[in-house]
Amino acid sequence: MLSESEQQRLADIEAALRNDTRFVNGFNRAMTRRVTPRRITAVAIAVAGVLGVVVGLAATSVAGTVLAICAVGVAGGVWTWRPPHRSDPPVTP
Repeated sequence: MLSESEQQRLADIEAALRNDTRFVNGFNRAMTRRVTPRRITAVAIAVAGVLGVVVGLAATSVAGTVLAICAVGVAGGVWTWRPPHRSDPPVTP
C-alpha cells in the first residue's frame, strides 16, 4: 500500500504526464499502429522461415535450416527498417 505522500506524488506525476502532449501523442501513435504492406511482408517471411526451420530440422538439412534462420532475420530487418529522413544532408566523403 502506498503512503499518503507517495499517493500525492503519483497523482502529481500522472497530472504532469496528462499535460505532456508529446508523451500522449507518442503513446497514442504506438497504440494505433496500422497494418502496412511492409509488416505483412515481414510476417509472411517470418512464417515461411519458421516453417523452413521445422522442415529443415525434420529433414536433417543443415543448409536448409541455416537458410531458414537467415530468412527469419531478414523478416526482422524488414519489420524494423525505416527509410532515412529526407531532411538529413547528404554525406560526402
